[in-house]
Amino acid sequence: MIAGLVPGARAVLRQITDLGGTASYDGIQQYFATHPTNPIPRSRIGGALTSVKAVQRRAGPLAPLLQQDEQARIYRIDPPLVEGLRRAFALADARPDLLRRQAAEPTLGNCPDQPITVTLAR
Repeated sequence: MIAGLVPGARAVLRQITDLGGTASYDGIQQYFATHPTNPIPRSRIGGALTSVKAVQRRAGPLAPLLQQDEQARIYRIDPPLVEGLRRAFALADARPDLLRRQAAEPTLGNCPDQPITVTLAR
């Protein structure tokens, strides 16, 4: 699941995991607004959290990974899932080639050495 996340969403999910599975929306915003290597503007944190929910929906009808209390603005991950995410992030650290690098880009094929032919229709 973490491999399908864009880097910003993956960083937010990792931060919540590192905090033991519970974090406030404001705390996440503040942490990433001033993060030295992976800053996320305050206006984009909501988008990163939405990305987590979108990947979660594609993963199937399992228990929700990231639970949200809208009134308290708290995000929570169940303890058994936190441990699994810690292992997944350890694997991601060991094999970063398995992770998605950025937002999905259109691909033109698997062979960058091959010439590309484009036909324009009238």
